[in-house]
Amino acid sequence: MKNTFLIFILLTIALKGLAQSENGDRYKKAKLYLTDHRIIRVNDLKIDQMTARYFDTKKNREAELSIQNIASIKIPKGNYLWEGALFGTATLSLSALLIDIDTDPLGQPREKTAGFYLAMAGSGAALGALIGLLVKKWKPLSLKEKSIGLYMPIDLDISAQTNALTLKITMKL
Repeated sequence: MKNTFLIFILLTIALKGLAQSENGDRYKKAKLYLTDHRIIRVNDLKIDQMTARYFDTKKNREAELSIQNIASIKIPKGNYLWEGALFGTATLSLSALLIDIDTDPLGQPREKTAGFYLAMAGSGAALGALIGLLVKKWKPLSLKEKSIGLYMPIDLDISAQTNALTLKITMKL
């Protein structure tokens, strides 16, 4: 039982040490959401343990910011190509059905061929895909909970005194 507890403590300390990235992370483009509710679009973002270094596209210069001033970070993650194609297909297919319900000026129903429906659905898919291709997706990036494997919100404070080892574990609930 003593050995299991000791192994658990050593493993927790090792994982806690691995959770901090020494080299930092780099991102080509990002949006920084600051704690004062400003949004900064940046290029070449490098995140260390305490600072974020970046190239500010608005001011056209290099800058540095403390991590504590950043509420969240978002990085680009693809686009809405498939969602746009699906929405465009559904919208123009529904429009084609509504056009088919309409009658001509003499009150006769307008008969449409399968080609009409395929052309409407295809053009809706193409238009929706084009619009979705132009809109970027942004993925939120977590600053506080970066780790390798399992994240454990535990802070350890170990102090050694003569003939005694004190271990204080603080866990966020």
